Amino acid sequence: MDRWFHGPDGWALVGCRVASEPGETTRFEWAPEEGVEGEPFALTGELLETDPPHREVFTETMEGADAPPTRNEQTLTAVEGGTLLTLVITYANAELREMILGTGMVDGMEVGYRRLESEVLSAA
Repeated sequence: MDRWFHGPDGWALVGCRVASEPGETTRFEWAPEEGVEGEPFALTGELLETDPPHREVFTETMEGADAPPTRNEQTLTAVEGGTLLTLVITYANAELREMILGTGMVDGMEVGYRRLESEVLSAA
């Protein structure tokens, strides 16, 4: 995860706790590298359902944010030539969705998924 799950260039994954059983909690913490603007932040959540290696359902919230958690459903589906990763994020309301999308999260996730794809292809 350290090789791909760190967002935009200049950021680092500095803390990582992954849940493997329903009821366990997750925590991912990122921080900008020296000379890069931004404030460290963390996402926490709880694993609700799991069907390895095909599906996970979990909550997620930004630590310290006064907002309800999202409900995330992630599935991995075999397709010709690879695996399709689908992530459906359900927000409590449209305002929360727009606020979170305005943080740059989409760009950071896209960079991370491109890195993950590169890691998988280089291992093949």
